[in-house]
Amino acid sequence: MNTNDDDKLVTVDAAVALIREQLGIPIPKSRLHRDSSKGIAPKPDAVYGNRYLWRPDKILEYGRSLIKPVPPEMTQS
Repeated sequence: MNTNDDDKLVTVDAAVALIREQLGIPIPKSRLHRDSSKGIAPKPDAVYGNRYLWRPDKILEYGRSLIKPVPPEMTQS
């Protein structure tokens, strides 16, 4: 049995939990669905039944792409 982490895949629920835990972004599941339909989120790496599955590294890369720098005018006091 291969237990390599590179072979792991996550469902939508697990993808949302991973982004929340690793990046601290309070992303709802609907955001991932919406971004997937618009081609913003990564395409699934596999399908199991009617569930889409992604590699965790692709989901975290997508989550990082949602984080934008603070505009300079907001950092001045």
